[in-house]
Amino acid sequence: MGKPVRLVLIAVGAVLALIVLAAVCVPLFLNTDSFKAKIESTLTKSLGRQVTIGKVNLSVLSGSLVAENAVVADDPRFSTQPFIQADTVKIGVEILPLIFSKQVIIRGFSLGSPKIQLLRAANGTWNYSTIGTGGQQAQSAETKQAFPNLTVGEVNVENGRITVGAGPGTTGVGSGPIRVYEKVNLKVRDFSFAKAFPFEASANLPAGGSVALKGSAGPFNQQDASATAFSGNLEIKHLDPLAAGFVDASDGVTGTIDDMVLDAAWSGTQMHVTKLLVDTPKLTLVQSNGPKPPKPVKANAEGSSMLDNLTVDDAQVKNGTITLTTAGKPGSAVYSQVNAQVTNLSPKTASPFNLSGQLPNGGSVSANGTAGPFNQANNASTPVNGQVTLKHVEIGTAGVLPPDAGISGVADLQAKIQSNGQTLNAQGAATVVGIKLAKDGVPSPKPVQLQFTLTQNEQAMNGVVQQAVVTIGSAVINLSGTYQTSGASTALNMKVVGNAVSINELEAFLPSVGVHLPTGSRLQGGTLTTSLAVTGTSAAPVISGPVRIDNTVLAGFNLGSKLGALSSLTGGRIGSSTGSGTTIRSLSMNVREEGGNIRTDNIALDVAGVGTATGAGSVSAGGALNYNVVLKLTGLMGGGGGTQQASSGGGAVAGLAGALGGFIPGGGAGGAALGGLAGGVLKAGIPVAIGGTTSNPTFSPNVAGLAGAVGANAAKGLLGGQLGGQQKGKTPANPLGNALGGLLGKH
Repeated sequence: MGKPVRLVLIAVGAVLALIVLAAVCVPLFLNTDSFKAKIESTLTKSLGRQVTIGKVNLSVLSGSLVAENAVVADDPRFSTQPFIQADTVKIGVEILPLIFSKQVIIRGFSLGSPKIQLLRAANGTWNYSTIGTGGQQAQSAETKQAFPNLTVGEVNVENGRITVGAGPGTTGVGSGPIRVYEKVNLKVRDFSFAKAFPFEASANLPAGGSVALKGSAGPFNQQDASATAFSGNLEIKHLDPLAAGFVDASDGVTGTIDDMVLDAAWSGTQMHVTKLLVDTPKLTLVQSNGPKPPKPVKANAEGSSMLDNLTVDDAQVKNGTITLTTAGKPGSAVYSQVNAQVTNLSPKTASPFNLSGQLPNGGSVSANGTAGPFNQANNASTPVNGQVTLKHVEIGTAGVLPPDAGISGVADLQAKIQSNGQTLNAQGAATVVGIKLAKDGVPSPKPVQLQFTLTQNEQAMNGVVQQAVVTIGSAVINLSGTYQTSGASTALNMKVVGNAVSINELEAFLPSVGVHLPTGSRLQGGTLTTSLAVTGTSAAPVISGPVRIDNTVLAGFNLGSKLGALSSLTGGRIGSSTGSGTTIRSLSMNVREEGGNIRTDNIALDVAGVGTATGAGSVSAGGALNYNVVLKLTGLMGGGGGTQQASSGGGAVAGLAGALGGFIPGGGAGGAALGGLAGGVLKAGIPVAIGGTTSNPTFSPNVAGLAGAVGANAAKGLLGGQLGGQQKGKTPANPLGNALGGLLGKH
C-alpha cells in the first residue's frame, strides 16, 4: 500500500508543480495591457464617469489584474479634479475565461489608499449623486459579460482618504472649511446595481473622532445615487460636530460628543430612525448679538429631502453639558446633567417630549409637552405646547440675563407655553427670594411674587407683556409694555405703576433696587404712588417718571439735628423741631435712573414741624449726594396766628436777624429793619446744599444763595421804604446799602 500512496503523492505534486509553472508562465503569453481599454470602457459605462488606468499586470496566483494610477473623473459640473484617485487597483477576474477566451469577468475590486473628493453644491446636491447614472450603457452586452447579473462579488477600500469641500456656487457665506477623513475602510459583498448588498465602513474623523457603519444598501438608484436605499447601524465616538462638518461655524456650536448611536433606514424618499442616542455631549453654544448671515438659497436641499420625510421612534440625549456664552461678553452659563427624549417624531404631527437639567449655580429645569411639526428652516418656529418648571434658579447666572445686569435672586417658576410657530403665549407664576434689581442693591429679605401673561412674535423676537403683577407682601405693583430681543440684548419699553402702595410692605424691599436710607433709619407708614417708564435694554435700563410719597415717617432720622447748621439762623428752634423721627407729609419728584446714577427734579417736600423744600439734585452710583434745595421754614414761622406759633416764628426771625446783624456792619443799630429782612428771607426760603451720602447726608446753608436772598429782600424793603417815605414826606432808610456794604466789607 505504501508504494501506491507514494505514487499518488508524486502525481499530485507534479500536477501542483505544473499549475504553479503555468501560473508563472501565463503572464508571459498574455498581453494584459490589451485588456486595459476593455476595463476602462466597462467601468466607464457602469459608473457613468470617465475611468482611466495605467499599466495592467496579471497575478495568476491571486487571480487579479493589478492596474496602476486608476482615476475616476468627477462630474464636470463640480470639478475637473479626479473624484477617485488610486495608485493601484486590484481587479479580481475569472482566470480561465481570461486565459482561454480572453474574456474579462470581474469578480471584485480592491483599492489601496485611494483619495476620494466629495463636493457639495450650493443647492445641497453632492458630486457622487450622478454615480451610476449611465443606466442604459450598464445594460450593454459588454457590461453584462464583465458583470454577470450586474454583480461584483467583493469591493474593498483600504486606508482611504476622503476630502469634503464646497462645490460650485458656495463661495463666501456657507462655503465652509475643507474637512479630511483618514483611514477610510470599506467592505462590500455581492455588490449589484439591481439588488441590495451588505457593507461595512469605518473612518477616522477630524479632531480625533471615529465612525463605524454596518448595514445593507441597494438596489442602486441609477438616476440619483444619493437616493439609493440603505439601512444600518451607525456609531460615532468622540465626535467634534464642527470639525466633522455636522454644523456650520455660523451656528456657534463647538465641543464634543462622547458617543452617538443611530439605527436608521432610508428608502430613497423617507428616513426612518428607530433609535437615536446622543451620549454625554459637551457642547458650547455661542449666542450672537447680531442676526445670522443668510444661508444660500436651497443650501439644505438634499438634507431637507430627508428631514421632510423623517420619522423617529425614539431619540434621546443623555448626561449632556451645555455651556451658553454671548459673543463679546464675559462669563458663561453651564447647564449639566441635561437629559431629553422625543418619541414618535414625524414631519407632519406633534411629538411628545420631556427634558431636564441642572442649572448654573444650582437649581433645576424640567419641561414636558408636545412639539412639532419640526420647522427645519427656523427651529424657533416649531409649534410647542408644554409646561416648564424651574426650581431654585439663580437668575443672575442662569444665562437668561446678561452677567453685568446687576440682577440676582433665587427663583421658582411654573409656566405654561403655547406656540403655533408664529406667536408664543406664556402665562405663569414665580416666586423670587433674595431678589436684587440694581448693581448697588442688596438682596431683599422679603420674597417677591410674580404672575405674568405675555405674547411673543417668534420671527421678530419681540413681545408684549400684557400683564405682570408683582406682589410684595400685600403691596401690588403692575407692569406692562413691550420688548425686542436681539441676541443677548433686549430692548425694553415698559411701564411700572403703583397706586397708594403700602410703604410698610415696600420698606424692606427698597435696598434691592438701590434705595439706601440714612443709617439707622427706616420708613414707617404712608403710601407710595408712581408711574415709571422703563426703557433702554435689560443690561442697561433707564427708569424715569414721577414718584410721590404721602404721610410717612422716617423713623430714627432727626432732620432737625441734621439741620443744626441752620440753628443759629432760627433761634435754635430748628434743632428740636422734628424729634427722633421725621414726619414727611408729602414728597413728590421726577426721577431718572441710568447706569446707577439717579437724577431727581421738581422736588417738593413737606416736613411737619420744619416746612417745605423745593429743588433738584442727583445721587451718584456710589451713593454721593449733590442737591440744592430752597428750605422754607414755615413750620417755625407759624401759620395760624396762635400765641405759640407766633412765639416760635418770632424766635426764628430774631435768630436769623441776629445772625444777619453779625455779618452786616452796623446791623445791630437797625434791628427793626433786619427783623423785617430776616422775615422776608424765611418766607422766600433759605438755600441749603445737601451733600454726604445716602447713608449719612449733610445739610449746610448755601451762603452764596443766602446772600442773594438777603439782597433781594433788602431791595424789596428799600423799594417799600421809598414809596412809604414819599407818601409821608420822610427820608427812606437804606437797608440795601447796609446789607450789601456789610457783605462786601464796605459801609
